[in-house]
Amino acid sequence: MSVQEPQTIDIVATRPDSREVRLVITDHLPWSDEDTHLQLLQEKLNTYIAFVESGQLLKLTSPKVPPDPEITVVIAAQHPPTLAAETFLERVKEVLSGIGIGLLFELRAD
Repeated sequence: MSVQEPQTIDIVATRPDSREVRLVITDHLPWSDEDTHLQLLQEKLNTYIAFVESGQLLKLTSPKVPPDPEITVVIAAQHPPTLAAETFLERVKEVLSGIGIGLLFELRAD
């Protein structure tokens, strides 16, 4: 699963005895085709938002999700974002914050 599969949730990570839930987007794409990359990321983020807002997250049995989770979307990327991508991510962070969801961009080398 990856950013190229916009209708799927890549990873749901929880911790025992914690309200923290991380919804991870795996992003291996370079930013050479910035417009396409941003479009794919937007579609994937929309899927994650719908997953949370529809209540599907709370229905998961594996992993077990706490009743009042602290949700963070994590974009686990292999390539650093361009300036336009950073601007996009800042706007997304503001929108998600307004609905009680955090956003992290983590650069992960191979």
